[in-house]
Amino acid sequence: MKRLFIIFFLLFLGCSFVPAQESRTFEYEGNKYSLLYSEKSAEHNGYFNQYFKDGEESSSWTEVMSVQHFPNIYSPIDLAYTFREFLGEHNCPSSMFIDEEKNIAMLDFILIDTVGENKLPVVIEFNVFKYEKYSGCGTVALQYAKKYMVYDAKQVDKVKKKFEKFRPKAIKKILEFDIPEVVQEDIGEIKLNDLP
Repeated sequence: MKRLFIIFFLLFLGCSFVPAQESRTFEYEGNKYSLLYSEKSAEHNGYFNQYFKDGEESSSWTEVMSVQHFPNIYSPIDLAYTFREFLGEHNCPSSMFIDEEKNIAMLDFILIDTVGENKLPVVIEFNVFKYEKYSGCGTVALQYAKKYMVYDAKQVDKVKKKFEKFRPKAIKKILEFDIPEVVQEDIGEIKLNDLP
């Protein structure tokens, strides 16, 4: 009984450990990103943090990065497969990379959407997700998204070709990038005008 209590206590410590170092800004590819949104998810009890490139916010972004914590999901690879199934159900093809030895999974895909009734502009968004074990407990996901607004339908294919060239570099960079610690605080959305 005593041994069982010690094991339970150690598991509890492992899952409740919160890293002391968290940052609200970081650099990626020479650009500074700032935390402008953080909220705890009622669905999975983990925090969702969104970082926007300097000078951008939720209403006007071209590049965004997010960190999402899933404290009760212990397999990054299973979580990636689940998300890939979700994308497939919504007719969004994706590519997947798995490193079972490191317990890391990555997905990338392109979303194409239209804004307004006249079908223009077209929004083309490239996404890369990396899933890995979280230092505290569960799984953490890093998302990188790059968005283009295309105002001429003829430009859609040109933008897709740009993404084809950009894709290998982005995947490599995200794979090598250390995921920032999860900011475990409900701050909602911060507008650029509200920053000090």
